[in-house]
Amino acid sequence: MRSLALLILCSILYSCEKKELPIPKREVITRGGGISQPGELIDMQVAMETDYKNQIWFSLNESKVMYTNLKSDWDITFECSSNGFHVMLNGSKSMKAFKTTYAALEEVSDTAGIGSTGKADMPSGTLDSTAIGDWVKDNKVYIINRGYNEKGQHQGYYKLKLLSVNATEYTFEYSTITNPKTMQGTITKNSDCNFVAYSFSTNQACANIEPKKQEYDICFTQYTHYFNEEKMYYLVTGALVNNYNTRVIKLKDKAFADITIKDTINRPFSIRRDVIGYDWKDYNLNTNVYTTYPQICYIISDSRGYFYKLHFIDFLKSGVKGYPTFQFQKL
Repeated sequence: MRSLALLILCSILYSCEKKELPIPKREVITRGGGISQPGELIDMQVAMETDYKNQIWFSLNESKVMYTNLKSDWDITFECSSNGFHVMLNGSKSMKAFKTTYAALEEVSDTAGIGSTGKADMPSGTLDSTAIGDWVKDNKVYIINRGYNEKGQHQGYYKLKLLSVNATEYTFEYSTITNPKTMQGTITKNSDCNFVAYSFSTNQACANIEPKKQEYDICFTQYTHYFNEEKMYYLVTGALVNNYNTRVIKLKDKAFADITIKDTINRPFSIRRDVIGYDWKDYNLNTNVYTTYPQICYIISDSRGYFYKLHFIDFLKSGVKGYPTFQFQKL
């Protein structure tokens, strides 16, 4: 009887014990159709080209470019969260917005008085620092300076009136400054994306601009940076990180080869979109020479929770600028 009781007790204890959970299979890095083991050091070069015309959306997890588009393919972009209302400018074209005092589109017929004024979005990605701002509270007409294409040609001025936003869509109207014909626009929010872009040139939403928010980590692009000392906006060339659950540590005190997963402990992560930015390289106006700084390293935590280390080793291809070359490795 004692043996039977002991057997029953063991059975009860075993049945109450927590089941051991299976260890999730760690993702592998794929490249060129092949499969490589986690932790492989990857060398990569992307082609912005010498006029920086390309925006390149890159996935560390897939080790490949997800999309490439011309920086002139779009003008404004709309926040996609259900309660989102922010509208952002294409900083790669040095676009700016000027808020008028007018409530109706037809009241604006010229750009007199605005000169070189207007605001650009801050590249930090902080949504309360956008040029258009909280248009819902004070809904005025904006004059949009469309900036410049990759050839340096100015793209003109538009006037924009944002009409409404709800959990699923935006409505707005716009036209060129002098054209009395008003265009109507509607953007449907896509919860899989951070933003949906729109082009004044094609009068429609743009497919394949920013990938789905879990499909990329870095966008190689030009963007508008504000230099506080000079009190001016300037177009720079660099890397912006994904707005969605992506964090970065910038390191200058440790060699790339020596960085391990332990370096993610007790170091501050940044959620700024421009934490990688442009200053991993430098241009000497006197010698016309680009210098890349491989000693500046980054640890990137992606939206899946994986960590990577990354640094840049070149900005040239056969002496031609516009080809960022970098190494990265899953930690």
